[in-house]
Amino acid sequence: MKPSIRTPKSVYLTIGAGFALGAVCMAAVFSGKALPQVIAQEKPAVAAPRLVAETSAESMAELRNLDTSFANLAEYAGAAIVDIKAVQERAQGKDGRRVPISQGEGSGFIFRADGYIMTNDHVVGDATKVTVSLKDGREFKGTVTRAPFADIALVKIDAKDLPTLSFADSSKVRPGQFAMALGAPFGLENTVTVGHVSALHRSEQFIQDKVYADLIQTDASINRGNSGGPLINIDGQVVGVNTAIFSPSGVSAGIGFAIPSNQAKFIGDILLEKGKVTRAYLGVRMESLKEFEKKDMKLSGGAKVVDPGRDMPGFTASDTPAGKAGLRPGDIIVQIGDRKIDSSVDLRNSMLVYAPGTEVDVKYVRDGKSASAKVKLGAAPEPPKMTSPQSDELESPFGMEIPEELRKMIPEEKPVQPITPDSSRPRLGVSVADVTAEMRKQFGVPEGTKGAVVLSVSPGSPAATLGMKPGDVITKIGSRAISSSNEIVEVVSKMKSGESTSVAYSRFSDGATTKVEATVTF
Repeated sequence: MKPSIRTPKSVYLTIGAGFALGAVCMAAVFSGKALPQVIAQEKPAVAAPRLVAETSAESMAELRNLDTSFANLAEYAGAAIVDIKAVQERAQGKDGRRVPISQGEGSGFIFRADGYIMTNDHVVGDATKVTVSLKDGREFKGTVTRAPFADIALVKIDAKDLPTLSFADSSKVRPGQFAMALGAPFGLENTVTVGHVSALHRSEQFIQDKVYADLIQTDASINRGNSGGPLINIDGQVVGVNTAIFSPSGVSAGIGFAIPSNQAKFIGDILLEKGKVTRAYLGVRMESLKEFEKKDMKLSGGAKVVDPGRDMPGFTASDTPAGKAGLRPGDIIVQIGDRKIDSSVDLRNSMLVYAPGTEVDVKYVRDGKSASAKVKLGAAPEPPKMTSPQSDELESPFGMEIPEELRKMIPEEKPVQPITPDSSRPRLGVSVADVTAEMRKQFGVPEGTKGAVVLSVSPGSPAATLGMKPGDVITKIGSRAISSSNEIVEVVSKMKSGESTSVAYSRFSDGATTKVEATVTF
């Protein structure tokens, strides 16, 4: 059964007219200021002020129409927005009584008219009780179907004939286009913020076991509680699912990220059809071709193999399906089975279509020549949980709060709490792990190397300004030699905002070691 589609009937925005109108209004304003000077020096002229007044009245009417159109769009889309409350409980004591240990509030939107809600997995994934509130005030208990790695989940409620939102083709979204974010930031239901699409194809980010690839960036304000809500275009169609923010303070800094609608709908349809998402495993770390590479290689697209031994930080696989097939760094994968590969996202999605154990033809280009290989896909290994002491600048905007009375009821362990960034707390902007045998094997770190391995780098962070990349090993901060990931937390926590210090790290590639030491300001 295909998701039902609701299209706006009264939402016709005249943005172009608005911009043209702005120019007219400015002309009118400047005209209005210049005329009194002319009148003071010469004989009064009565026609000009009357013409200015007529233009101004016309302009104001057009602006009111534009304003009404925005309000109509918000009203139309708002009918399909839901508020989601998620509670995580645990059994307490011998009586088996269940006590909430965390509760949070996020957003979502109606994916299908018979009661399927789309949201982020991090909003509902670990919850034992989920409550969905509709725009009309009705509340329903929900059951969750998850795709944790993609951070997409569906919540099923017992309702029908619900208003839905249709999906736009996110591959056709362009920077500069209008965007509206809807949801419940800080628990404030039915909130609308307006902005535009700031950028596309933001590089992959890894937070815990979730993979964020090809994100849409927007300056429409996104805050805690907006997670799972839609980012819509001027036609009231979903272009993305609001998922993460970049913010040193924990509140909107004008840089938010959304999972593209094509990816969200792809995952949602699989969850509807199969009830779960099963991933096959090729075992490559890859990246999309840049425009100049496509031109130079005369290719329309493809995914370039960066490393045929892993496909995500935290994975190690010396004998992967890609390795067995003889794939090498630099190979351009253009087709897997019957699926054309235009980007790294296409390659990742192909692993959701084919089951583990399936043998597929992988077509690729090496040194300008086409080649193919038979590959038996494996089962995707579970990624380890990462230590992320400094990566909370790129976080999921999902607000959690634990009432004081509930804290007193949980003596045996501390309640689960979210990362709450503090603008006064310095951050280096990296996710790190100890240098273990597994990390050495994965990143080619020589025996005896001490420090902390970088797993991911937050964009715009001090670490990013230093040029750090996954696989680098931080060896020293200031005068303190680093031998573990926890030491980075200890050292940086003692720094003050605005304070500068030196950071040293090493990079290992093809048997060579590059050492970098530079000054950074927190």
